[in-house]
Amino acid sequence: MADWLIERLNKTHQREGFQCGKDALDHFLKTLAGQYERKRLGRTFVAVAPGEKAVRGFFTVATGSLTIEALPPAARKGLPKHPLPTAHLGRLAVDQSHRGRRLGETLLLTFLQMALKLAEDWGVFAVDLWAIDEDARSFYTKYGFLPLEDDPLHLYMPLTTLAKALPTYPG
Repeated sequence: MADWLIERLNKTHQREGFQCGKDALDHFLKTLAGQYERKRLGRTFVAVAPGEKAVRGFFTVATGSLTIEALPPAARKGLPKHPLPTAHLGRLAVDQSHRGRRLGETLLLTFLQMALKLAEDWGVFAVDLWAIDEDARSFYTKYGFLPLEDDPLHLYMPLTTLAKALPTYPG
């Protein structure tokens, strides 16, 4: 992780050259991420090389929720029937020129650490995300994300699983 600085998106970051190969993600970073920041719809964090401002990767986070019906039947036991709070990973992308350097993993692990920290103070049952396609789904399942019942691209990881996987969590 030392090769990258992960910073909250600001006006000094150079986004225009970013290309991950997914038009929706490129468009979001270049034209919508700033609006999401201003309207408090999400927070975007970018990866830059030390001393540079060109965005090489990013992820966006927000709070979210899951319905109990979305969980696999075995995971529903003992849970309330109202929506369950989540830390939601809205988007994650790496510039094509920086693939193969484990930057996607660095961004994902940074998000997961942030989710654990949030869970110290807030109620968070799980982290969840919507994979953009099957390739993304495969990436996330490598790290222990599980499919939800409502859509095969909707994935989650219970905080109890995450806390065991990342030993720096104090819980």
